[in-house]
Amino acid sequence: MRTRLPTCVRAAFGLLCALLLGSALAADVPPLPADRDARFLGVDTCGSSECHGSAEPWRNATVLMRERRIWDAHDSHAKAYASLGSDAGQRIAKNLGLADATQAPECLVCHSTYVPAAQRGPKFRLDAGVGCESCHGPGGSFLRAHVQVTSRHQTNIAAGMFPTTNPEARAALCLSCHQGDATRRITHRIYGAGHPRLRFELDTYSVNQPYHFNPDADYRRRKPTASHFQLWAAGQLRAARALLTQVGDPKQASAGIFPELAQYDCHACHQAIGDDPGYKPRPGLRAGAPTLIDAPLVALRGLTAVVDPALTDRLRDETRTLQLALNDPAKRAAAIAALNRTLAALDASLRARAEQAGDGRHVARALNAMVAAERPLPFTAAEGAAMSLSTLLLAEHEAGRFADGDYVRVNKALDAVYAALGDERTYRPAALADAVAALDQELAQ
Repeated sequence: MRTRLPTCVRAAFGLLCALLLGSALAADVPPLPADRDARFLGVDTCGSSECHGSAEPWRNATVLMRERRIWDAHDSHAKAYASLGSDAGQRIAKNLGLADATQAPECLVCHSTYVPAAQRGPKFRLDAGVGCESCHGPGGSFLRAHVQVTSRHQTNIAAGMFPTTNPEARAALCLSCHQGDATRRITHRIYGAGHPRLRFELDTYSVNQPYHFNPDADYRRRKPTASHFQLWAAGQLRAARALLTQVGDPKQASAGIFPELAQYDCHACHQAIGDDPGYKPRPGLRAGAPTLIDAPLVALRGLTAVVDPALTDRLRDETRTLQLALNDPAKRAAAIAALNRTLAALDASLRARAEQAGDGRHVARALNAMVAAERPLPFTAAEGAAMSLSTLLLAEHEAGRFADGDYVRVNKALDAVYAALGDERTYRPAALADAVAALDQELAQ
């Protein structure tokens, strides 16, 4: 006779399986820079005039040597700490009951290179914002190897430099703040205090950052270089796994009633009532029920359609199962475990094949079809789909699979998609579906 385990035991077992699977999938990502027990030397060390803050180019240098100047003048990360002292930053701090945002760890973990005082070198400055070592790792680990004439990328990585050239590692690093993790949490409380809604797509945001490196032939010879397509896929997979971890972790729940409310689609609750007589719930979901921000899980269905079509319906159905199981811990844990298995299968399929000509176009067209079929797509998923379309089509152009004239034509259609998307207040799913259909016609030529 089969014994049925108590609900709490089954829920805990399901959660354990999900977390173990997630840990195994992330095994090739080293500890994030700010989580390392090492010496942080500060921007003024890395970016001195004798090194990466040089006013003049170095003879025979393989890198720009003015990276600090580019970061200082053009990179938003350099302004992250200063934003805490702005009127908006102080207003948010006041709403959170904090005396000063510039001194609050829950703010500093993402608005600075925040490490314990004992790990800060003599030139380290907290007010430098999100500096070199936030991304590249603690200089105390690799500086000695880095300054040698025999220095190579592989030796720097071996000495402790963070492998930002690795798509999975870069995704883990960027999303640790732009989506949050167990250490750097974004909560409904923070949103309620006035913090802007986090939105992120790895390759889109990478492209929009000022390049402090030159990915020329020499750079590609010295370092592994991921394509836009690879960065997009890695970012979506990491975001989906992070979402499942956050939803499944009871420590991140809001009073045990729901998963943390920041993981929910804001617009499921915060919308004007009665202003759209054509409103209807998402396919397969209950009207009026709060739903998770499942944008990466939605976007990944475009990837499965090309990489492993058998997973497409499975991913859709399992996502809906999770959305309907949020209030039941046992069912929620089972749904998370199932989705983690599907993501592992997708990851394995992706790693087993080389990127192929036309992948970006084919995934973009699969996303177009999904937008048409999934009406009404919530704003967060629509926003994610638009960013995905941008980076996937850019990948095709940079790979030489779009002639310049054709890319100009496609880009005009893409501009119309963004115009139809608008913002949270003006978004209408039907307008977006029409714009995406017009884009798909351009891609079909």
